[in-house]
Amino acid sequence: MSGIDTPAPHYDPYDYRHHDNPYPDYKRLRDQAPVFHNSKFDFYALSRYEDCFRAVRDFRTFSSAQGSNLENINIEVATILDSDPPVHTRLRHIIVDLFTPDSVASLEESVRDMAIDLLRPHASTGSIDVITDFAARLPMSIICRLLGFPRDDEDMLRGWTDAAVHRNEGEFGVPAEGHAAMGKLIEYFERDIARRATLPPRHDVIARLLSAEGEGRLSHGELMGFMLILSVAGNETTTKLLGNMMFQLHRHPDQRAVLLAEPSLLPSAVEETMRFDGPTQMMARTVTRDVELHGTTIPEGKKVALIFTSANRDERKYVDAESYDIRRNPRDHLGFGGGLHSCVGAALARLEARVAMQEMLALMPDFVVDETRLDRMHSPNVRGFTTVPVSFTPNPGYRA
Repeated sequence: MSGIDTPAPHYDPYDYRHHDNPYPDYKRLRDQAPVFHNSKFDFYALSRYEDCFRAVRDFRTFSSAQGSNLENINIEVATILDSDPPVHTRLRHIIVDLFTPDSVASLEESVRDMAIDLLRPHASTGSIDVITDFAARLPMSIICRLLGFPRDDEDMLRGWTDAAVHRNEGEFGVPAEGHAAMGKLIEYFERDIARRATLPPRHDVIARLLSAEGEGRLSHGELMGFMLILSVAGNETTTKLLGNMMFQLHRHPDQRAVLLAEPSLLPSAVEETMRFDGPTQMMARTVTRDVELHGTTIPEGKKVALIFTSANRDERKYVDAESYDIRRNPRDHLGFGGGLHSCVGAALARLEARVAMQEMLALMPDFVVDETRLDRMHSPNVRGFTTVPVSFTPNPGYRA
């Protein structure tokens, strides 16, 4: 302890106590230890905006090629997240045009129909679990549609993706259940590819990937990596964004009132939630040389956590950074990463979040979160809820 009332800077993303409210820890890091060394697990952490911003744009020094997690995942696939140019450039070019704002705009009607179908059964009840009844289901439904997976498989796939990102308290590494879940996902993908050989040609994301593999632009391991990342990242982060946003609007009734009065602010509110309480806490890099920063040397070969959600609350970057202000519209936040590894699915996530929030607020503008029944997921990379129970005035006329 540096003082009776002031804890020393500390960062342990495997400590469950940190997951509930990491932001005081992050502020101490930014102010007192902007380059922090976790001696227990032997990694470093950057917490200020400018440092994280520079790191994501310097792949030659802060490399992703040895993994974007602090742990070594040890799976026999190659993902775009775990690559640097020129490999990353080749992989991104294969799918980037499928996820541009113009490309995903055509999905809005389908996303809205899915959202309404999930919400309507609860309209007369006056209660819903935002996560289990809605936010955990909508993104997976959309991803399964894009990838051509049967709707009947959605719950099974979601269970595996949840297990893949979970970490046990105090343990550095992927638990056996997580490895098993990733193995089941890859086995499922292999079966799906075999099944496609017996069906008429399709025009979905996997068809694009299979075509690239057939042309020699993509290895089979890279194909599996794409399917894994799209299934996990496309589900987990958007689900947690929706839960976090409902929680913040509950905690900030003044901001909810502004949003209800000015619905045009919803895109800005999504961006502010990504900044203020985004689901992606951090991503890791490996330094390729000794790095001197703020009087600390990060030795070559060490893992470095880039704490995006700390950077997004850096007072050196944002005025009144610890306040939730839906008028801010902070499009320069790091909630979707940055540099070469800016989230390829960001436009889709934004569309899903906007439509989902429009429909939830149309159904239940007066919702109240039961904070006594909230439950959180546990992961060093992703932060959010597994349950967000809410009550509201029954609305049987919703989208009738």
